[in-house]
Amino acid sequence: MKVSGTYFPSKSSRAIAAHAELSQDAVLTITAEDGAILTAVPFKDVRASSRLGKLYRCLDLPGGAHFETSDNDGVDAMFRAAGLLRRGAFIHRLESSLRWVAVAVLLATISATAIIVYGFPAAARWLAYETPRPVLAAISEQTLSTMDRLSLGPSRLTATERAKAKLLFDRVAAVAANGRNGYRLLFRNGNSLGPNAFSLPDGTIIVTDQLCRLVKRNDELEGVFGHELAHANRRHSLQMVYEDSLIPVAIALITGDASQFTQIASVLPAMLIQSSYSRGFELQADDDSVTMMRHIGADPSALGDLLLRMDKTLCGKDGCRPSWLGSHPATTERVARLRTLANSSR
Repeated sequence: MKVSGTYFPSKSSRAIAAHAELSQDAVLTITAEDGAILTAVPFKDVRASSRLGKLYRCLDLPGGAHFETSDNDGVDAMFRAAGLLRRGAFIHRLESSLRWVAVAVLLATISATAIIVYGFPAAARWLAYETPRPVLAAISEQTLSTMDRLSLGPSRLTATERAKAKLLFDRVAAVAANGRNGYRLLFRNGNSLGPNAFSLPDGTIIVTDQLCRLVKRNDELEGVFGHELAHANRRHSLQMVYEDSLIPVAIALITGDASQFTQIASVLPAMLIQSSYSRGFELQADDDSVTMMRHIGADPSALGDLLLRMDKTLCGKDGCRPSWLGSHPATTERVARLRTLANSSR
């Protein structure tokens, strides 16, 4: 078994045209063109570079000499004859097989899909719950500042209207995870946003004048508060942003570099305004709202009545613009589900 190539003696740049031959007793002999033996070494002591396409292979010999050849198949045949498995040759065979390439592409696609569908949400949820309170406050203040500058205005509700809403808010917050003192309620004029409510990561709940004035029953507004408090408790807003910002968030939590959270605060306002909670987050918040309504003796289905009124009042044949109705699932599905849950508790 012989391959042709070039021999480079140890500590020399001289190149010698030569042949490498493997004997039956697994000894590699390098001979010059004239038949002179240049070196002979046990093949088990030879180290070969990995096979990469048609690149030359390099056989490193004991003592510093090496032998180069373009005969990749011949080198692989030597290793097979010597009973030595070559990782590079095995990989090359896999890469040369369309069947195995197709299998590798399929496995890579499945893995990437699994990471996106399950891995990212799981990592985002863990990060959201591990975010320190001071960071939550900083993100929330920056988000509120951006929303006030771009989308919201000072509330025009009367002092009496704000006081009434605050009493209802305190009633619901008292049975929420962080208690009455764990949240704050802010009023804003929604301007072009209309009836809307937002939950910030630190437990700040923003409700617009337009939403407050659309309410006809106390438990409708309490249902809104329960829904938004649930988003805050479960840190839904952070989770949805973290899924898009896992790398900077991980750096921030590992290094303590709070400047990395600037990216989050810049993205969060747009997500909140566009009502971009996932279907699962919305249903989860509805469920938690129902639980809170039961605890305070309010009607869990009242939130559904408000949703239908908003749908009828604000949405034409083209559907609602981005608002408190603008996220998934559909209003009719949410209302039916709220009524079913309310009836099951009676």
